[in-house]
Amino acid sequence: MTTHLETARGSLITIFLVPPLRRLLLTGFEPFGEVTVNPSWEAVRPLDGELWGDVLVRAVRLPVSYARGPARLREEIENFRPGAVAMFGVAQKRSAISLERFAANRCDAATADNDGTTRAGKIDESGPERRESTLPIARIEQALRRAGAPVADSEDAGGFLCNRVFWEALSTFRGPAGFVHVPPFEAVPRELLERAVRAAARAVAFEEVILAAGQIAPVPGDVPKNLASIERVARRARADGARLALFPELAATGLAFGSAAEARKVAEPADGPSFKRVAALAKELDLWIAYGFVESHRRALFNSASLVSPAGDRFLYRKRRLYGHDYNWASEGDGGGPFDTALGRIGIAICHDVVYSDIAAESAGVDLTLMPTNWIGEEGPAASLRGFRGPVFAADRTGEEDGIAFQGRGGMYNVADPPPPGREIALATWHRPAIARSSEL
Repeated sequence: MTTHLETARGSLITIFLVPPLRRLLLTGFEPFGEVTVNPSWEAVRPLDGELWGDVLVRAVRLPVSYARGPARLREEIENFRPGAVAMFGVAQKRSAISLERFAANRCDAATADNDGTTRAGKIDESGPERRESTLPIARIEQALRRAGAPVADSEDAGGFLCNRVFWEALSTFRGPAGFVHVPPFEAVPRELLERAVRAAARAVAFEEVILAAGQIAPVPGDVPKNLASIERVARRARADGARLALFPELAATGLAFGSAAEARKVAEPADGPSFKRVAALAKELDLWIAYGFVESHRRALFNSASLVSPAGDRFLYRKRRLYGHDYNWASEGDGGGPFDTALGRIGIAICHDVVYSDIAAESAGVDLTLMPTNWIGEEGPAASLRGFRGPVFAADRTGEEDGIAFQGRGGMYNVADPPPPGREIALATWHRPAIARSSEL
């Protein structure tokens, strides 16, 4: 995100605006009664202050008090402004981690709180009998099982402070909120419980999304045949579980145009026949698709890319920094984005764009940058992407055109080792931020 200011002397200053952090609030409880070491707090405490990409984690120990516990929770929500709240408490008689589905509108535990107080009756006389958790329970359960932890569903959070703060969060907080009961350390060893709580917290903050780079070898000038290749690979990618398929720069047309007149033969407007075919495919497959094409706009031609949603939304980007064959036909584009989509804030940069530091700087606050490319040379783009903030997912073409052999160096960059080249479909997992920024609540 950028803005421009003009100084008194007439010079232009570019200011990069970084969106606020996403914030995840975790809570556990202090010791009470015979629970001299409360595993709910011991398991969340190590996460306090950690920064997972742009997700800041805060862990808070709540008092076991009907008066002070809910009040402290409200205070933390008001001051920290989290995008999600995940609360933890101990269930002394359980042997598995319990994902609570409902908060009941009642207090009925015989146990006194740390102030010596007991409560009985409804929490809210005018409220419903129960409220449902808004955390992604299925995703959390999957993460816990992968962490090797015993896990069980539960529809009863009890009638003590655990249920009381659960009800409070669901009544007063607009974002995802829910409660998890953990067993004592005697039932689940401390190391395993800490690992499990970390996995559960990350499952609240992130959703695993499979991305596919469709690294086709476009046939120069044959748009119908190239669109058929896009469709074939998109169907395979969806069958592999992908939710987004990215295709290379100029995937619909090929790249080696000797003149604007030659490029104009395959050019079309952004909402032209290629878009209509891709949009229909995206809708049919419930798949996001991004592809490169020659765009005609008024009298100009652009090296462009469109990201198409399953709902038919189109997000258009025009290459800003030309290279090689581009100079024979293309006008310098004005970019586009980053785009606020249902998947998150998505940026696009086409091939040579990524070399430039000003374009890389614009990735601040972007959840994922898509890079359709025709990368030339033995070395892949990893070195050129070091200035980008966050993950960059690339789709590089394969095959040969105009004497240039392309390596298919697509995949996920900036989060792991560069992917191996040459695959027609390169799959990667994107840990998509799943909670809102504080400014979006």
